[in-house]
Amino acid sequence: MNSSYAAPSLVNGIAFFVNGDPITLLELYSTMQSARISQDEAIDLLINKQLHEQEIKKRNIFVSDLDISNEIERIARQNKTSIENIRSYMRENGKDWNAYQQEIKDNLIKTKLYQSITQDSLKLTDEKDLQEYYNTHQEEFSMPQSIEVMKFYSEDSQQLEQAMRDQSQTYPDVFIENEILQTIDLSPQVITDFTQTKINAFTPIYPIDGQFVSFLILKKNNPTILPYELVKNKILQKTMNRKEDYIIYEHFEKLRSNAKINIIRLD
Repeated sequence: MNSSYAAPSLVNGIAFFVNGDPITLLELYSTMQSARISQDEAIDLLINKQLHEQEIKKRNIFVSDLDISNEIERIARQNKTSIENIRSYMRENGKDWNAYQQEIKDNLIKTKLYQSITQDSLKLTDEKDLQEYYNTHQEEFSMPQSIEVMKFYSEDSQQLEQAMRDQSQTYPDVFIENEILQTIDLSPQVITDFTQTKINAFTPIYPIDGQFVSFLILKKNNPTILPYELVKNKILQKTMNRKEDYIIYEHFEKLRSNAKINIIRLD
């Protein structure tokens, strides 16, 4: 940072107020430098940040140390590793553990804030809207009776990933078999993965009986449209997710339009 930025006039100088809360010139210039954005973009970013902080305070949003620990444990489980492995990885890559915990805390606070904003605003979607979505997006609910695949499997996850990226090479610890899978025999989650994966693309990697397995989708046979009642809840979830995004966007747009922004000085 330029030494002139540490001058008392800059440190103590107020750039503008957002609903009475001050944003300093130092915050403004630091944001411009760190994000490499223009002054107008930095002002917009800081106003949005301040409106979020005011809503967090207004709604008494709080995240405890236990919440943070539980979230890190969840992330470790999701990635099939341990917290100590995460710490070791961060040390080896020069990353700060306290900064990582703060990032987790910020994300949890934002999640709680958005849940608080949407929980009272969401209304159950009209049945007619769900039916209309079903009628106009039927390709999403097409279920093949069987799927032709190439099964890639290995005890070495890194070699498996390499084989998936470059199929022209041979990897000694990666095995490949052709299979025809009957969808009636697959679990609901696997069926979703297989039907959503495009032809000539790989499914996610699954840990199965001590091995890592992925399937290259070759062909989907005899597709049929699933009945509306069977996919109604899935459509509802999709619709609600879109509504949540809009409600959050609309909420902060309204706060922004009603906010009292008083510019003091910008240089």
